[in-house]
Amino acid sequence: VSLVAYFVINNHNMKQLSTEYDQRFATKSSLQNNGNGCLVSFGEYHGHNYKTDSTIGEGKCLVQSKWMQVMQHKVKLDDNTIIDDWLFIDYHDRINVLVEDPSYPKQQQGTEKEKRYLVIRQSKYALEGRQSLAIVGGIIEPGEDPSTAAIREVSEELGFVCSVKFLGRFRTDVNRGMGWVNSFVAQNCIKKELIENGQNLDPNEEVGAPDTERQDVISMSLPEIHQNSQKGEFLEVQWSNTVALALLDE
Repeated sequence: VSLVAYFVINNHNMKQLSTEYDQRFATKSSLQNNGNGCLVSFGEYHGHNYKTDSTIGEGKCLVQSKWMQVMQHKVKLDDNTIIDDWLFIDYHDRINVLVEDPSYPKQQQGTEKEKRYLVIRQSKYALEGRQSLAIVGGIIEPGEDPSTAAIREVSEELGFVCSVKFLGRFRTDVNRGMGWVNSFVAQNCIKKELIENGQNLDPNEEVGAPDTERQDVISMSLPEIHQNSQKGEFLEVQWSNTVALALLDE
Protein backbone atom coordinates (compact mmCIF):
# COMPACT_ATOMS: atom_id res chain seq x y z
CA VAL A 1 0.00 0.00 0.00
CA SER A 2 2.79 2.40 0.92
CA LEU A 3 4.46 1.76 -2.45
CA VAL A 4 1.23 2.57 -4.31
CA ALA A 5 0.82 5.74 -2.23
CA TYR A 6 4.39 6.73 -3.04
CA PHE A 7 3.76 6.54 -6.82
CA VAL A 8 0.43 8.37 -6.53
CA ILE A 9 1.99 11.23 -4.57
CA ASN A 10 5.00 11.51 -6.86
CA ASN A 11 2.84 11.35 -9.96
CA HIS A 12 0.81 14.25 -8.56
CA ASN A 13 4.01 16.22 -7.88
CA MET A 14 5.31 15.60 -11.40
CA LYS A 15 2.02 16.83 -12.88
CA GLN A 16 2.33 20.00 -10.79
CA LEU A 17 5.91 20.55 -12.00
CA SER A 18 4.85 19.94 -15.59
CA THR A 19 2.00 22.45 -15.26
CA GLU A 20 4.33 25.04 -13.72
CA TYR A 21 6.85 24.52 -16.55
CA ASP A 22 4.15 24.88 -19.22
CA GLN A 23 2.94 28.10 -17.60
CA ARG A 24 6.49 29.44 -17.41
CA PHE A 25 7.13 28.50 -21.05
CA ALA A 26 3.92 30.22 -22.15
CA THR A 27 4.85 33.37 -20.23
CA LYS A 28 8.40 33.41 -21.59
CA SER A 29 7.23 32.67 -25.11
CA SER A 30 4.78 35.55 -24.87
CA LEU A 31 7.56 37.86 -23.73
CA GLN A 32 9.83 36.64 -26.52
CA ASN A 33 7.18 37.17 -29.15
CA ASN A 34 6.91 40.75 -27.96
CA GLY A 35 10.69 41.10 -28.34
CA ASN A 36 11.25 41.37 -24.60
CA GLY A 37 12.47 37.97 -23.43
CA CYS A 38 13.56 34.39 -23.88
CA LEU A 39 12.77 31.06 -22.23
CA VAL A 40 16.20 31.03 -20.56
CA SER A 41 18.38 34.13 -20.43
CA PHE A 42 21.97 34.62 -19.25
CA GLY A 43 22.06 38.17 -20.62
CA GLU A 44 20.57 40.12 -23.52
CA TYR A 45 21.63 39.39 -27.08
CA HIS A 46 22.05 42.45 -29.33
CA GLY A 47 23.30 40.83 -32.53
CA HIS A 48 21.58 40.01 -35.80
CA ASN A 49 18.27 38.10 -35.82
CA TYR A 50 18.18 35.91 -38.90
CA LYS A 51 15.10 35.01 -40.92
CA THR A 52 14.27 34.58 -44.60
CA ASP A 53 11.18 34.18 -46.78
CA SER A 54 11.28 30.49 -45.77
CA THR A 55 10.90 31.36 -42.08
CA ILE A 56 7.30 31.18 -40.85
CA GLY A 57 6.54 33.62 -38.06
CA GLU A 58 9.00 35.12 -35.60
CA GLY A 59 10.24 31.89 -34.03
CA LYS A 60 10.76 31.12 -30.34
CA CYS A 61 13.82 32.17 -28.39
CA LEU A 62 14.93 29.17 -26.30
CA VAL A 63 18.13 30.49 -24.68
CA GLN A 64 20.18 33.64 -25.00
CA SER A 65 23.27 35.38 -23.66
CA LYS A 66 25.18 38.45 -24.81
CA TRP A 67 27.11 36.09 -27.12
CA MET A 68 24.28 34.31 -28.94
CA GLN A 69 20.70 33.12 -28.94
CA VAL A 70 19.26 29.72 -29.85
CA MET A 71 16.00 30.03 -31.76
CA GLN A 72 13.33 27.50 -32.70
CA HIS A 73 12.35 28.40 -36.25
CA LYS A 74 9.44 27.10 -38.28
CA VAL A 75 10.74 26.63 -41.83
CA LYS A 76 9.01 25.91 -45.13
CA LEU A 77 11.19 23.94 -47.57
CA ASP A 78 11.12 24.13 -51.37
CA ASP A 79 8.87 21.04 -51.55
CA ASN A 80 6.42 22.75 -49.12
CA THR A 81 7.45 20.50 -46.23
CA ILE A 82 7.11 22.32 -42.90
CA ILE A 83 9.74 21.78 -40.19
CA ASP A 84 8.52 23.02 -36.81
CA ASP A 85 11.70 22.51 -34.79
CA TRP A 86 14.51 23.94 -36.92
CA LEU A 87 17.06 25.03 -34.30
CA PHE A 88 19.03 28.08 -35.39
CA ILE A 89 21.86 29.93 -33.64
CA ASP A 90 22.04 33.71 -33.99
CA TYR A 91 25.63 34.72 -33.28
CA HIS A 92 27.56 37.95 -33.70
CA ASP A 93 29.34 38.35 -37.02
CA ARG A 94 33.13 38.15 -36.72
CA ILE A 95 36.39 39.16 -38.37
CA ASN A 96 39.58 37.19 -38.94
CA VAL A 97 42.79 38.95 -39.97
CA LEU A 98 46.18 37.66 -41.13
CA VAL A 99 48.62 40.46 -40.28
CA GLU A 100 51.78 41.28 -42.22
CA ASP A 101 54.80 41.65 -39.93
CA PRO A 102 56.08 45.25 -40.26
CA SER A 103 59.29 44.41 -38.37
CA TYR A 104 60.76 42.90 -41.55
CA PRO A 105 61.25 45.46 -44.37
CA LYS A 106 60.12 44.42 -47.81
CA GLN A 107 63.25 45.83 -49.41
CA GLN A 108 66.76 44.84 -48.44
CA GLN A 109 69.87 45.89 -50.41
CA GLY A 110 67.83 46.67 -53.48
CA THR A 111 66.11 43.29 -53.68
CA GLU A 112 62.57 42.34 -52.82
CA LYS A 113 62.45 40.65 -49.40
CA GLU A 114 59.91 37.97 -48.66
CA LYS A 115 56.88 38.95 -46.62
CA ARG A 116 56.42 37.66 -43.11
CA TYR A 117 53.23 37.37 -41.11
CA LEU A 118 52.29 37.44 -37.43
CA VAL A 119 50.43 34.40 -36.14
CA ILE A 120 49.44 33.43 -32.62
CA ARG A 121 50.00 30.14 -30.84
CA GLN A 122 47.23 29.53 -28.31
CA SER A 123 44.67 27.13 -26.93
CA LYS A 124 40.91 27.51 -26.81
CA TYR A 125 38.19 25.85 -24.74
CA ALA A 126 36.87 23.65 -27.60
CA LEU A 127 40.26 22.45 -28.89
CA GLU A 128 40.40 19.37 -26.65
CA GLY A 129 43.41 20.71 -24.75
CA ARG A 130 45.46 21.14 -27.92
CA GLN A 131 47.37 24.22 -29.03
CA SER A 132 46.77 25.77 -32.43
CA LEU A 133 48.19 28.44 -34.65
CA ALA A 134 45.69 31.28 -34.91
CA ILE A 135 45.26 34.72 -36.39
CA VAL A 136 43.69 37.89 -35.08
CA GLY A 137 39.95 37.52 -34.66
CA GLY A 138 37.01 38.97 -32.83
CA ILE A 139 33.38 39.96 -32.78
CA ILE A 140 31.97 42.84 -34.78
CA GLU A 141 30.43 44.96 -32.07
CA PRO A 142 26.84 46.28 -32.53
CA GLY A 143 26.92 49.30 -34.86
CA GLU A 144 30.45 48.54 -36.10
CA ASP A 145 31.36 47.71 -39.71
CA PRO A 146 33.69 44.77 -40.51
CA SER A 147 36.70 46.84 -41.65
CA THR A 148 36.58 48.99 -38.53
CA ALA A 149 36.33 45.86 -36.38
CA ALA A 150 39.35 44.33 -38.15
CA ILE A 151 41.48 47.45 -37.62
CA ARG A 152 40.41 47.67 -33.96
CA GLU A 153 41.13 44.01 -33.21
CA VAL A 154 44.63 44.19 -34.77
CA SER A 155 45.33 47.30 -32.69
CA GLU A 156 44.05 45.66 -29.50
CA GLU A 157 45.75 42.28 -29.93
CA LEU A 158 49.06 43.25 -31.55
CA GLY A 159 49.42 47.01 -31.02
CA PHE A 160 49.61 47.87 -34.75
CA VAL A 161 47.63 50.33 -36.82
CA CYS A 162 47.14 48.84 -40.29
CA SER A 163 45.18 49.14 -43.48
CA VAL A 164 43.06 46.06 -44.20
CA LYS A 165 42.15 44.29 -47.43
CA PHE A 166 38.81 42.47 -47.55
CA LEU A 167 39.03 38.83 -48.70
CA GLY A 168 35.42 37.70 -48.38
CA ARG A 169 32.41 37.02 -46.15
CA PHE A 170 31.47 33.44 -45.23
CA ARG A 171 28.68 31.70 -43.33
CA THR A 172 29.89 29.58 -40.39
CA ASP A 173 27.15 26.93 -40.69
CA VAL A 174 24.79 26.99 -43.67
CA ASN A 175 21.99 25.21 -41.79
CA ARG A 176 22.32 26.42 -38.20
CA GLY A 177 23.75 29.91 -38.66
CA MET A 178 26.44 30.86 -36.13
CA GLY A 179 26.99 34.24 -37.80
CA TRP A 180 29.19 35.32 -40.70
CA VAL A 181 32.99 35.53 -40.77
CA ASN A 182 34.67 38.42 -42.62
CA SER A 183 38.23 37.63 -43.73
CA PHE A 184 40.97 40.25 -44.07
CA VAL A 185 44.70 40.63 -44.55
CA ALA A 186 46.32 43.57 -42.72
CA GLN A 187 49.01 45.53 -44.54
CA ASN A 188 51.21 48.63 -44.11
CA CYS A 189 51.21 48.19 -40.34
CA ILE A 190 52.77 50.74 -38.00
CA LYS A 191 53.56 50.12 -34.35
CA LYS A 192 51.58 52.55 -32.29
CA GLU A 193 50.62 52.85 -28.65
CA LEU A 194 46.87 52.60 -28.12
CA ILE A 195 45.42 56.09 -27.80
CA GLU A 196 42.35 56.65 -25.71
CA ASN A 197 39.72 58.68 -27.51
CA GLY A 198 36.00 59.13 -27.57
CA GLN A 199 35.54 56.41 -30.19
CA ASN A 200 37.17 53.62 -28.22
CA LEU A 201 34.87 50.91 -26.93
CA ASP A 202 34.41 50.55 -23.20
CA PRO A 203 35.89 47.10 -22.34
CA ASN A 204 32.92 46.51 -20.02
CA GLU A 205 30.51 47.07 -22.91
CA GLU A 206 32.51 45.17 -25.54
CA VAL A 207 30.90 41.81 -26.28
CA GLY A 208 34.18 40.19 -27.34
CA ALA A 209 36.32 41.59 -24.52
CA PRO A 210 36.63 38.60 -22.11
CA ASP A 211 39.44 36.50 -23.61
CA THR A 212 41.97 35.26 -21.09
CA GLU A 213 43.90 32.48 -22.83
CA ARG A 214 47.68 32.84 -23.21
CA GLN A 215 48.82 34.04 -26.62
CA ASP A 216 52.35 33.72 -28.03
CA VAL A 217 52.96 35.85 -31.14
CA ILE A 218 55.19 34.27 -33.80
CA SER A 219 56.62 35.77 -37.01
CA MET A 220 56.46 33.38 -39.96
CA SER A 221 57.65 33.60 -43.55
CA LEU A 222 55.24 32.98 -46.41
CA PRO A 223 56.56 29.42 -47.02
CA GLU A 224 56.21 28.68 -43.28
CA ILE A 225 52.60 29.90 -43.33
CA HIS A 226 51.95 27.71 -46.38
CA GLN A 227 53.57 24.68 -44.76
CA ASN A 228 51.73 25.04 -41.45
CA SER A 229 48.45 25.56 -43.28
CA GLN A 230 48.95 22.34 -45.27
CA LYS A 231 49.80 20.47 -42.05
CA GLY A 232 46.52 21.59 -40.48
CA GLU A 233 48.15 23.63 -37.72
CA PHE A 234 45.36 26.24 -37.90
CA LEU A 235 42.77 24.06 -36.16
CA GLU A 236 39.73 26.33 -36.46
CA VAL A 237 38.16 26.38 -39.90
CA GLN A 238 37.74 30.18 -39.77
CA TRP A 239 41.48 30.64 -39.27
CA SER A 240 42.48 28.15 -41.96
CA ASN A 241 39.98 29.68 -44.40
CA THR A 242 41.33 33.21 -43.96
CA VAL A 243 44.96 32.04 -44.18
CA ALA A 244 44.21 30.11 -47.38
CA LEU A 245 42.50 33.14 -48.90
CA ALA A 246 45.48 35.35 -48.01
CA LEU A 247 47.88 32.85 -49.61
CA LEU A 248 45.78 32.81 -52.77
CA ASP A 249 45.78 36.60 -52.78
CA GLU A 250 49.59 36.76 -52.90
